[in-house]
Amino acid sequence: MDKTHRAEERPRAFVLTGSFLVVCRAPLYLSELAARGLKILLITPTAWREEALRAAQDPAHPASAIDEFAFVDGSVASENSYLPGVISAARRWREQYTLVGAYAVGETQVEPTGLVADALSVPTPGLRATRACRSKYLQRWYLPEFSPTSLIVPGGERTGVDPSAVRFPAVVKPAGRHSSSGVETVASPEQLIARLATYPEHETVLVEEKVVGQEYSVESLVQHGRILFASATRKDTTDSHASTFVELSHTVPSDRPLHQQVLLDANARMLEALDFRDGIAHAEWRVDAAGRPVLMEVAARTPGDGLCVLYELATGVPLEPEIVRIALGEPASYPAPTRVARQVYLEHVPGILTDVTVDGYDISPAWVGEGGLWPRIAPGPADAAPTLRTVLVHKDRGALLGELTSSEDRAVSFFIDAPTLAELDDLETRVREAVTLHITPAPAEIPESVTHVLVGYSPVMLGKLDGRFPKDSVLVLEEPSVIEARGLSGLAERHPCVAALLPAPSQDERNPERVAAAVPRPPRVRAVVPVVEYGVVVAATLAEEWGLPGAGSKAARILRDKGLLRQALADSAVAQPAWAVAESPEDVAAFRAAHGGEAVLKPANRQASLGVQLLGPADDVAAAWEHTTGADEPTLRARYAGSARYLVEQRLHGPEVSVEAVVHDGVLGFTNITAKSVLDSPYPVETGHVVPAPLPEDTADALRGALARLAQTIGFRSGVLHSEWILTDGGRTPCLVECAGRLPGGGITVLIDLSYDTDILAHLLYVLEGRGSVEPLPAGSAAAVRFLTAAPGRVEEVRGTDLARTADGVQEVHLTAATGTVLGATTSSWERAGFVIATGQDAPDAARRAEHAVSLIDIRTVQEAQQ
Repeated sequence: MDKTHRAEERPRAFVLTGSFLVVCRAPLYLSELAARGLKILLITPTAWREEALRAAQDPAHPASAIDEFAFVDGSVASENSYLPGVISAARRWREQYTLVGAYAVGETQVEPTGLVADALSVPTPGLRATRACRSKYLQRWYLPEFSPTSLIVPGGERTGVDPSAVRFPAVVKPAGRHSSSGVETVASPEQLIARLATYPEHETVLVEEKVVGQEYSVESLVQHGRILFASATRKDTTDSHASTFVELSHTVPSDRPLHQQVLLDANARMLEALDFRDGIAHAEWRVDAAGRPVLMEVAARTPGDGLCVLYELATGVPLEPEIVRIALGEPASYPAPTRVARQVYLEHVPGILTDVTVDGYDISPAWVGEGGLWPRIAPGPADAAPTLRTVLVHKDRGALLGELTSSEDRAVSFFIDAPTLAELDDLETRVREAVTLHITPAPAEIPESVTHVLVGYSPVMLGKLDGRFPKDSVLVLEEPSVIEARGLSGLAERHPCVAALLPAPSQDERNPERVAAAVPRPPRVRAVVPVVEYGVVVAATLAEEWGLPGAGSKAARILRDKGLLRQALADSAVAQPAWAVAESPEDVAAFRAAHGGEAVLKPANRQASLGVQLLGPADDVAAAWEHTTGADEPTLRARYAGSARYLVEQRLHGPEVSVEAVVHDGVLGFTNITAKSVLDSPYPVETGHVVPAPLPEDTADALRGALARLAQTIGFRSGVLHSEWILTDGGRTPCLVECAGRLPGGGITVLIDLSYDTDILAHLLYVLEGRGSVEPLPAGSAAAVRFLTAAPGRVEEVRGTDLARTADGVQEVHLTAATGTVLGATTSSWERAGFVIATGQDAPDAARRAEHAVSLIDIRTVQEAQQ
């Protein structure tokens, strides 16, 4: 009785699944559910964590209506990869709520959502429909009547494909992706074999006859197995003039009445064969020369692009409320269109998008970017004049536009509607003439003088290269937002070695191939150099694509995510602390309680100790979580969905060191060990380094051996590794803190150059140019850096700088704190006030000299008045 009573008292809730962005771009789902007093629970990929949690705190954002999130890991290219996370979240929520419905807004989680709904006995398309709708090869299995002739090619059978069984031209398509990703026409057996080799090994691929004919989609609202509403949408795609299948326009309802009834009849039989029960189906068809409808694919979720907007413009009524009614088992209906509506995507030439203008209309383009919300596009009366509703820009200013190979490559679209088809066609012509994409050509032909491509901007590195590289020998790739934030537009004028600064998605770690597709290979290029932490993945991918030495894209991805690195080393001989992924303050508190009341909370993919905190038994976990999740570098880091993940780790005690190694073809060559000093606070910011570290030889050997095992385990090929360790067990056992695939920061490169009388940047270029290994070197002296800190407040006066510069052994004094600068608490490396570098006969001597010079500098601050 008690259990039943508790169940009756649980709040009623509804589960939505899919991309956080897709859900928020369709806010009517949220408002419809909220109006019924239902708790809204969203299951979305982990990639959206940072953005989702931030948006949910904004009362003006649609996400504020979401009561609880579950973030799940998975890949759109791997079948069932989201399933465990979705079921885990649903099980947890089933104990907390009365779950009255579930719906998949986006493609990736259709099948697990169907399983959740089936177990809850709430409306669902049905197990067969949800499974088949997520797999193109299962659609061919269940629906032979409507399918083109095809071959199924599992990942392990690529080499066994018999091209003679294929009729050319043919279409190759990944079986589980969406947005036309990876779909391409091949004209010959040679092209087929070459294209199959480009897909990941785990991915199943279909090879099908190419159906020539008009493309359509049919959107169907189905309840209790009965079609309540169905309508055809005519589509234009790039396959009319290219080998790809990117959609360029949608017209609702279809303006080809000749095919209307044959499509609706075939669609009804298709849904019956799938036993489609409750929901919306979005099926894509082609009608061949004989008038036969051939199914391209079918999805059991809301149609993509702007189709929901088009249906509202055509009927005056939105689709989403009816979809919610079906998902809740409420009676639903939908009216026939009374207007004709169209979304048009404009093709573009490759280059850098600088602006979009609309002439002759009282409309300004809406710059929604790849991750922004769309404006409300409201319908007009049925008899309204032909109307341009909006122009959407789907990229950011400064974005590098490439060829149209998938839906994500499109840059600008517009929505129009009219009472008649003739008026709609006339309006489209006029709007096409009115909308201009202003595109600056990217250096489609990179100057032949370019020999080195730098991924990311570093004034220190460019200053060194100016002195050793010829004029116009360097191409710099940097994020448009970083270029704007740091004022880099005149870079080539400031640095003679720079031939060009190219705005590019150089930090897009989820899609690094975008840069490889957009940047032509300079004919004389010798090396691709990862300059900044956030460019490591793109640099490795670009080098791989161009056949040049580099870290390797797999190793680079691992090094850019501390959680992936922990996973990769789990079964190796490299010692690590206990760790877990943290999704909430409660996760951190539980981990801390299980590990003696101490823990380390950190972002998985930041730099410079940003957001890292040491927690003791009495520390406020909620405040720590807020600090860590809010830590950012807006002038250095571009915002990409999926860039936030957090770890909680066992807190280790012992001396801290780093190991820097120049690696050639997987083998460590020149190696240095740096001793570190760390701020005595909850924020482990480094306060000093000494090179080389004064360690017993057996400890140094253990560190070098551990780094060699790390490199081998992750498959690191060529470049520089900068790894950080804590020496536990009385200073004898190295335990890994983290590792980066780039040159170290914090002045360590300067210390290495001074101590070994060498040039570590030259060593990096040497291995990246494929010229061989860099052998170990003896240290001739020692060098140390000590960082300046000061009390928070406005800098009133700085004294002793000149005196410090003339102190024994001092090589460099650099201050970031000048009079008038406002200093905050030192919670990351970016908040230090400057540094002093000194040399000495040995490590203790160099450290003493650096510390003495720091003691001569007095940074006086005054507290800012409280507002």
